[in-house]
Amino acid sequence: MTPATAKRLPPVPAREEDRLATLQRYELLDTPAEAAFDQITRLAAKLLKVPVALISLVDRDRQWFKSRVGLPVQETPREHAFCAHALESDTLLVVGDAWQDERFADNPLVTGDPNIRFYAGAPLRTADGLALGTICVIDDQPRPALTPEEEEALRDLSAMTMAHIEARRAVGYLHPVTSLSNRFRFLADADALATPVATPLIDGPATGSGTAVVIDAAASQQYAELTRVLGQVCADAFEVDCARRIAACLPDRTRLYHLSPARFAFMLPGILSGGDGDLAATLDRISAAVRSPFQYQGVPIATSAGIGFVHRSDVAAESVELLRAATSAAHQSLETQKPWCAYDEEQDRAAHRAFLLLRSLTEAMGGQDQLHIAYQPKVDLRTDRCIGAEALLRWTHPELGPISPAEFVPLAERTALVRPLTEWVIGAVLTQVAHWHRRGIALPVSINISMLDLGSGDFADRVEALLDRHDVQADWIDFEVTESALMTDRAEVDRQLRSLRCLGIAVEIDDFGTGQSALSYLKDIPATAVKIDQRFIRSIAHERSDQIMVRSTIDLAHDLGYLVIAEGVETDEAYDWLRLHGCDFGQGYLISRPLAPAAFEDWLAAGAFRPAAVPV
Repeated sequence: MTPATAKRLPPVPAREEDRLATLQRYELLDTPAEAAFDQITRLAAKLLKVPVALISLVDRDRQWFKSRVGLPVQETPREHAFCAHALESDTLLVVGDAWQDERFADNPLVTGDPNIRFYAGAPLRTADGLALGTICVIDDQPRPALTPEEEEALRDLSAMTMAHIEARRAVGYLHPVTSLSNRFRFLADADALATPVATPLIDGPATGSGTAVVIDAAASQQYAELTRVLGQVCADAFEVDCARRIAACLPDRTRLYHLSPARFAFMLPGILSGGDGDLAATLDRISAAVRSPFQYQGVPIATSAGIGFVHRSDVAAESVELLRAATSAAHQSLETQKPWCAYDEEQDRAAHRAFLLLRSLTEAMGGQDQLHIAYQPKVDLRTDRCIGAEALLRWTHPELGPISPAEFVPLAERTALVRPLTEWVIGAVLTQVAHWHRRGIALPVSINISMLDLGSGDFADRVEALLDRHDVQADWIDFEVTESALMTDRAEVDRQLRSLRCLGIAVEIDDFGTGQSALSYLKDIPATAVKIDQRFIRSIAHERSDQIMVRSTIDLAHDLGYLVIAEGVETDEAYDWLRLHGCDFGQGYLISRPLAPAAFEDWLAAGAFRPAAVPV
């Protein structure tokens, strides 16, 4: 480099690394246009009567224009930037005629477009004295020095710009933990990237396409547990570390957003997103980075991670919908334990239906015409007489029609709705049982409860209160609980079951044989009956393996003092086999389908059950 060349290059500020780090923290580079900044540049051009006005941010190797009037390009090399010369200036930098200034005479911005002759710039300086860039005005004709009024106007415009930059940071665009742009900034930027104008990431027109990626660095319950056990300081450190790891995996100039606790995102414009192979390689790097254990005070903490992406062309144009679709894909990645997942419209429709059902279920519990109870009879296999019924919840949605309990009950169990839903069912059954007893129909009714019901410490107390409210005796009902419930918090489950038994309520172990519990559980569980799952019953007349398992279960349960109920009895052959081998009770379509209360009464009035094969 010759002395003459060195003299023409802009000087490097004394605190350059601090200045660059501060510039990055303000999250201004490579962001879409914002109306407030554009208003300032238009005002600058009007007040100083120039064709070009810019808000310029000086990066390590470029100057990038946050706002520009009269200039088509988005950025220029730093070595050509007039604004880079203004960074260390305590006052304005004014160049009356660039042709006559040896620093700029052979600058490409002077000898070619935009043919700068006049320049005046005021530094955009932070409270600690670091200049992010300038607000400047440019003319292609030489001009005399600024008047005092024009100098004051340019300094005021600089102060206005910095005030907006600081307000932008404080009022809602940055996440308080990582100082990354937040969800609101992501939505605004995604909308801007979708419009067919020059984007902040590339020179040239945008295609309106692109890819949104969402990273869940931890499942929501894992993050909550991390916060509960180790505190918010640890959780904050985890998020900062995740942001650092993810950012290190991103393509150059890709903005990372911090949307919510442990959730991050970034956008790739269509021109930069490359082929699927490039995207897959990036997602693989991120997956490996966030799945690596996080160290806190010497303790390694591992979390599940989910990564999802969606191409803008696959969803509606709104940024909210784009983010929702990418988040849905990330959730799928978490659930399937895959490193990352693409947006799947079919899976998304299922998730949308699940959300609709959960929202509608609240309304259904408050109404009178959607939820109802059907009753499936149970019979004594030795006498063919009805000895009770199982209460089965049914839901007829006003728009979607009948909804299977196999679909909506598991959804309710994943939310806070399971408790009010269980209480609705118990209340409806108790009302019906009380009505039947007044009419002389004294048959116990079984009610299904979930592991979440038994996991709450006050379930038995709430049941006792409901019995009192409906004036129902405890032995008029019993509860069916699945093996899976018995495998969770055994201590709490046992406490609740024993409390129910103390009230006088019988307990049946439902779907026995389908869980993973040991048979030894049977000797400890305070239950009264075992219900063999229908998958072992349907082929029992000719499947030897099913016969062996069912016969062994019957013998073992009887030896331990349990009654045995078989569900899914659909043929005469199955009915006869179960009766021959000592099974106590049965229920299934051979006996009766689930019935509305009035139909159940009619079925009882018809007399004792007479086995007859279900028609094919």
